[in-house]
Amino acid sequence: MMDGQYRYGMVDRPHPPYHGEEDAGTMVSLPRPRVGASTNDQRFLLVFVLGTYFGPDIKHETPRKSALQRASLRLPSYTSHDLFRSVFKIAEIESIYYFVLRHAHPSARVKLQSLYKFLHGHLAPPVKEPLEDERQFPSLFPHHLHRHARFKGTYKVVESIVFINNPDISYIRPQDLARFRKLSGLTDLAIDAFQARNYQHGLRSDRDDDRFARFHAMAEVHRSLQDHERDYRALALSVCEDAKKRRKTDPVELLPPPLQTFSPLEDEKPCWFDPNDKMGATMLLLSSPPTIERWNNIINAAKPAVVYTGTAAMRQGGPLFGAVDIGEAEDAYFFRAALPGVKRDEGEFSCQVESDGKVTIRGSTTTGEPQIERGSRMFNMHTQFLCPPGPFTISFRLPGPVEPCEFPSTFGTDGIFEAVVMKQKTKAVSAYLTFEH
Repeated sequence: MMDGQYRYGMVDRPHPPYHGEEDAGTMVSLPRPRVGASTNDQRFLLVFVLGTYFGPDIKHETPRKSALQRASLRLPSYTSHDLFRSVFKIAEIESIYYFVLRHAHPSARVKLQSLYKFLHGHLAPPVKEPLEDERQFPSLFPHHLHRHARFKGTYKVVESIVFINNPDISYIRPQDLARFRKLSGLTDLAIDAFQARNYQHGLRSDRDDDRFARFHAMAEVHRSLQDHERDYRALALSVCEDAKKRRKTDPVELLPPPLQTFSPLEDEKPCWFDPNDKMGATMLLLSSPPTIERWNNIINAAKPAVVYTGTAAMRQGGPLFGAVDIGEAEDAYFFRAALPGVKRDEGEFSCQVESDGKVTIRGSTTTGEPQIERGSRMFNMHTQFLCPPGPFTISFRLPGPVEPCEFPSTFGTDGIFEAVVMKQKTKAVSAYLTFEH
């Protein structure tokens, strides 16, 4: 039996009844109903659902443990250095909460605004019954470790938490488990992760709907551009394949030169193309390894370009490691890089942005080994499309100079590194900024 500080039970902590505010005299007013006040059953379900299905995103913790499980096992406290810098949408937290309680009586679920208050620790206590458990979301996930923020100006997120769709229930008291099953209507606590995260509860506010509509509209435009680029590349590839087949089968045919028409003016020269026209998708192949001087000249002439060294340049094929997207706003630049299989440990990964806009990402990959041991088995790898293990660098240049100050960045569990860098407002003599993950 665990003590009251760590045990999950919520009925063994007596609290004094709520009293109304005192007026200017000595009389005490009678208890008044409060807007957004909760019931003990509602608070029980809030703590149970968010404390059982969510846990801190701690590095190297396998399997994942929920917040209530960590408290019941009296695990040591963690710091920000122990957490991955991941984000979780508040909209998905809402969907998971209402999905778990989709079979519950409506009186057991709180409204959306009350859920927001619980997430921020401001949910009012019950009016007609003593408070059984005063814990709220910040008690499970402290604000200084799990910040609430807005991701890229679009949706709201909570940092460094992870969703556990099949939680361990061995630590929960039988009476608490029976109470949850009775209130929620669930017999099995394992839920489908995709359905829970995408559950449409129909309680979102109009302001959030407008924000999500704008975000999805931007995503659709971006997706259409990607589809257009993919179709263009497929067409170019088919043309190249047809040309190769013709060269192998068809006899060599010499085409006559194009008919030239000259202007009657002697000073006017013929022009067969506009030098300002863009080439489209291109690739540069070098017949031999260039010297450092020649390589630097090529990079300077090809700005903006992305340069790979180390294991990032040794990949054989497969998913493109180190692919970089760059975006520009009125006052800032945004970039993201695909880094699958990269260690995110402190001291092994860094991103440096110089004041002239040059970005250098350094790290170490863990994939591409010739042999992999999993459990009691040793696997000899026949395909090695991922980068071989070892250090790498990726460097590219932003469209313009930037401010030498700290920049917000995230390195999610999906292997995507993202950062926002402010444009330069005043000239900087010599400065650079470094992100250490």
